[in-house]
Amino acid sequence: MVHVEEGKTLRDTAFDVMKRNIISGEWPGGMFLPEKYLSELLGMSKTPIRSALDRLEMMGLVKLSPKQGVIVQEVSLKKILEIYELRLSLETFAVRKLTGKMDDAFFLRLDENLAQQAAAIEREDITRYVELDGQFHEMIVAGLDNEEYTEVMKRIQDKFMLVVRTTFVRNPSRLMGSLEEHWQIRHALTGQDAELSLRLIEKHIEYVKVIML
Repeated sequence: MVHVEEGKTLRDTAFDVMKRNIISGEWPGGMFLPEKYLSELLGMSKTPIRSALDRLEMMGLVKLSPKQGVIVQEVSLKKILEIYELRLSLETFAVRKLTGKMDDAFFLRLDENLAQQAAAIEREDITRYVELDGQFHEMIVAGLDNEEYTEVMKRIQDKFMLVVRTTFVRNPSRLMGSLEEHWQIRHALTGQDAELSLRLIEKHIEYVKVIML
Protein backbone atom coordinates (compact mmCIF):
# COMPACT_ATOMS: atom_id res chain seq x y z
CA MET A 1 0.00 0.00 0.00
CA VAL A 2 1.36 3.41 -0.95
CA HIS A 3 1.29 6.52 1.15
CA VAL A 4 -1.15 9.19 -0.06
CA GLU A 5 0.28 12.66 0.43
CA GLU A 6 -1.93 15.30 2.00
CA GLY A 7 -3.79 17.26 -0.66
CA LYS A 8 -3.33 14.54 -3.29
CA THR A 9 -6.17 12.50 -4.70
CA LEU A 10 -6.05 8.71 -4.93
CA ARG A 11 -6.08 9.02 -8.72
CA ASP A 12 -3.05 11.34 -8.75
CA THR A 13 -1.20 9.11 -6.29
CA ALA A 14 -1.87 6.03 -8.42
CA PHE A 15 -0.77 7.90 -11.53
CA ASP A 16 2.49 9.07 -9.94
CA VAL A 17 3.41 5.61 -8.63
CA MET A 18 2.64 3.82 -11.89
CA LYS A 19 4.40 6.40 -14.04
CA ARG A 20 7.48 6.23 -11.81
CA ASN A 21 7.57 2.43 -12.08
CA ILE A 22 7.39 2.63 -15.87
CA ILE A 23 9.96 5.39 -16.27
CA SER A 24 12.37 3.68 -13.85
CA GLY A 25 12.18 0.47 -15.86
CA GLU A 26 10.77 -1.50 -12.93
CA TRP A 27 7.82 -2.21 -15.22
CA PRO A 28 9.41 -2.84 -18.63
CA GLY A 29 7.69 -2.55 -21.98
CA GLY A 30 5.38 -5.49 -22.66
CA MET A 31 4.71 -6.20 -18.97
CA PHE A 32 1.13 -7.20 -18.17
CA LEU A 33 -0.43 -5.37 -15.20
CA PRO A 34 -3.47 -7.20 -13.76
CA GLU A 35 -5.97 -4.94 -12.04
CA LYS A 36 -5.86 -7.16 -8.95
CA TYR A 37 -2.10 -6.70 -8.72
CA LEU A 38 -2.42 -2.92 -9.07
CA SER A 39 -5.21 -2.77 -6.50
CA GLU A 40 -3.15 -4.74 -3.96
CA LEU A 41 0.03 -2.79 -4.67
CA LEU A 42 -1.61 0.60 -4.32
CA GLY A 43 -4.15 -0.34 -1.66
CA MET A 44 -6.95 1.26 -3.69
CA SER A 45 -10.18 0.36 -5.39
CA LYS A 46 -10.32 -0.03 -9.17
CA THR A 47 -11.95 3.38 -9.74
CA PRO A 48 -8.94 5.70 -9.09
CA ILE A 49 -6.62 3.13 -10.68
CA ARG A 50 -8.62 3.00 -13.90
CA SER A 51 -8.73 6.80 -14.00
CA ALA A 52 -4.94 6.92 -13.63
CA LEU A 53 -4.53 4.26 -16.33
CA ASP A 54 -6.64 6.30 -18.74
CA ARG A 55 -4.25 9.19 -18.21
CA LEU A 56 -1.20 6.97 -18.72
CA GLU A 57 -2.74 5.62 -21.92
CA MET A 58 -3.22 9.17 -23.23
CA MET A 59 0.50 9.71 -22.61
CA GLY A 60 1.33 6.55 -24.52
CA LEU A 61 2.88 4.76 -21.53
CA VAL A 62 0.36 1.91 -21.32
CA LYS A 63 -2.05 0.20 -23.66
CA LEU A 64 -5.53 -0.77 -22.49
CA SER A 65 -7.12 -3.69 -24.26
CA PRO A 66 -10.53 -5.24 -23.50
CA LYS A 67 -9.04 -8.69 -24.14
CA GLN A 68 -5.48 -8.34 -22.85
CA GLY A 69 -5.98 -5.84 -20.03
CA VAL A 70 -3.23 -3.35 -19.15
CA ILE A 71 0.14 -3.64 -20.88
CA VAL A 72 3.15 -1.34 -20.47
CA GLN A 73 3.70 0.23 -23.86
CA GLU A 74 6.96 -0.47 -25.65
CA VAL A 75 8.46 2.60 -27.33
CA SER A 76 9.19 1.77 -30.97
CA LEU A 77 12.31 2.94 -32.80
CA LYS A 78 10.08 5.07 -35.03
CA LYS A 79 8.58 6.78 -31.99
CA ILE A 80 12.03 7.30 -30.46
CA LEU A 81 13.21 9.06 -33.61
CA GLU A 82 10.07 11.20 -33.77
CA ILE A 83 10.54 12.31 -30.16
CA TYR A 84 14.23 12.89 -30.79
CA GLU A 85 13.51 15.21 -33.74
CA LEU A 86 10.90 17.16 -31.79
CA ARG A 87 13.12 17.57 -28.76
CA LEU A 88 16.06 18.63 -30.92
CA SER A 89 13.90 21.29 -32.57
CA LEU A 90 12.62 22.61 -29.25
CA GLU A 91 15.97 22.78 -27.50
CA THR A 92 18.04 24.18 -30.33
CA PHE A 93 15.45 26.93 -30.73
CA ALA A 94 15.50 27.55 -26.98
CA VAL A 95 19.27 27.85 -26.55
CA ARG A 96 19.59 30.10 -29.59
CA LYS A 97 17.00 32.45 -28.06
CA LEU A 98 18.26 32.30 -24.47
CA THR A 99 22.05 32.57 -24.84
CA GLY A 100 23.28 35.71 -23.11
CA LYS A 101 19.79 36.77 -22.04
CA MET A 102 19.02 34.91 -18.83
CA ASP A 103 19.17 36.26 -15.27
CA ASP A 104 20.96 34.97 -12.19
CA ALA A 105 17.85 33.22 -10.89
CA PHE A 106 17.73 31.04 -14.01
CA PHE A 107 21.34 29.95 -13.59
CA LEU A 108 20.88 29.37 -9.87
CA ARG A 109 18.13 26.87 -10.67
CA LEU A 110 20.35 25.14 -13.22
CA ASP A 111 23.26 25.02 -10.77
CA GLU A 112 21.11 23.48 -8.05
CA ASN A 113 19.91 20.85 -10.49
CA LEU A 114 23.47 20.11 -11.65
CA ALA A 115 24.64 19.69 -8.05
CA GLN A 116 21.86 17.16 -7.49
CA GLN A 117 22.88 15.37 -10.69
CA ALA A 118 26.42 15.01 -9.34
CA ALA A 119 25.06 13.62 -6.07
CA ALA A 120 22.91 11.08 -7.93
CA ILE A 121 25.96 9.91 -9.88
CA GLU A 122 27.90 9.57 -6.63
CA ARG A 123 25.12 7.30 -5.32
CA GLU A 124 24.97 5.44 -8.66
CA ASP A 125 21.25 6.28 -8.72
CA ILE A 126 20.38 6.12 -12.41
CA THR A 127 16.65 6.59 -11.85
CA ARG A 128 17.17 9.84 -9.94
CA TYR A 129 19.73 11.06 -12.44
CA VAL A 130 17.27 10.52 -15.29
CA GLU A 131 14.65 12.58 -13.44
CA LEU A 132 17.13 15.42 -12.91
CA ASP A 133 18.31 15.19 -16.52
CA GLY A 134 14.73 15.70 -17.65
CA GLN A 135 14.28 18.64 -15.27
CA PHE A 136 17.46 20.28 -16.58
CA HIS A 137 16.19 20.23 -20.15
CA GLU A 138 12.70 21.28 -19.12
CA MET A 139 14.15 24.33 -17.33
CA ILE A 140 15.95 25.40 -20.49
CA VAL A 141 12.79 25.25 -22.59
CA ALA A 142 10.79 26.89 -19.77
CA GLY A 143 13.23 29.80 -20.00
CA LEU A 144 11.45 30.83 -23.19
CA ASP A 145 8.44 31.75 -21.04
CA ASN A 146 6.16 30.26 -23.69
CA GLU A 147 3.44 28.00 -22.29
CA GLU A 148 2.96 26.12 -25.57
CA TYR A 149 6.64 25.17 -25.82
CA THR A 150 6.73 24.20 -22.15
CA GLU A 151 3.64 22.02 -22.53
CA VAL A 152 5.03 20.21 -25.58
CA MET A 153 8.31 19.57 -23.76
CA LYS A 154 6.55 18.12 -20.73
CA ARG A 155 4.42 15.92 -22.96
CA ILE A 156 7.38 14.24 -24.64
CA GLN A 157 9.67 14.06 -21.61
CA ASP A 158 8.29 10.88 -20.06
CA LYS A 159 8.78 8.84 -23.22
CA PHE A 160 12.17 10.35 -23.83
CA MET A 161 13.20 9.59 -20.25
CA LEU A 162 12.54 5.91 -20.94
CA VAL A 163 15.02 6.09 -23.79
CA VAL A 164 17.56 8.13 -21.83
CA ARG A 165 17.44 5.64 -18.97
CA THR A 166 18.20 2.82 -21.40
CA THR A 167 21.35 4.61 -22.59
CA PHE A 168 22.63 4.91 -19.01
CA VAL A 169 21.78 1.30 -18.13
CA ARG A 170 23.67 0.13 -21.22
CA ASN A 171 26.59 2.44 -20.51
CA PRO A 172 26.77 3.68 -16.87
CA SER A 173 30.02 5.53 -17.60
CA ARG A 174 27.92 7.85 -19.75
CA LEU A 175 26.56 9.50 -16.59
CA MET A 176 29.68 11.60 -16.03
CA GLY A 177 29.87 12.51 -19.71
CA SER A 178 26.25 13.63 -19.66
CA LEU A 179 26.82 15.80 -16.59
CA GLU A 180 29.90 17.39 -18.14
CA GLU A 181 27.91 18.23 -21.27
CA HIS A 182 25.18 19.78 -19.11
CA TRP A 183 27.81 22.03 -17.51
CA GLN A 184 29.15 23.01 -20.94
CA ILE A 185 25.64 23.95 -22.07
CA ARG A 186 25.05 25.91 -18.86
CA HIS A 187 28.25 27.92 -19.32
CA ALA A 188 27.57 28.53 -23.02
CA LEU A 189 24.20 30.01 -22.12
CA THR A 190 25.95 32.70 -20.05
CA GLY A 191 27.97 33.88 -23.07
CA GLN A 192 27.06 35.56 -26.33
CA ASP A 193 27.79 32.74 -28.80
CA ALA A 194 24.37 31.26 -29.58
CA GLU A 195 25.87 28.96 -32.21
CA LEU A 196 28.11 27.38 -29.58
CA SER A 197 25.10 26.69 -27.36
CA LEU A 198 23.30 25.19 -30.33
CA ARG A 199 26.22 22.89 -31.25
CA LEU A 200 26.55 21.68 -27.66
CA ILE A 201 22.87 20.84 -27.26
CA GLU A 202 22.82 19.10 -30.65
CA LYS A 203 25.82 16.95 -29.71
CA HIS A 204 24.31 16.15 -26.33
CA ILE A 205 20.93 15.01 -27.67
CA GLU A 206 22.54 13.25 -30.64
CA TYR A 207 24.20 10.79 -28.25
CA VAL A 208 20.85 9.20 -27.41
CA LYS A 209 20.07 8.67 -31.08
CA VAL A 210 23.45 7.07 -31.73
CA ILE A 211 23.11 4.67 -28.79
CA MET A 212 19.56 3.63 -29.71
CA LEU A 213 20.44 3.02 -33.34
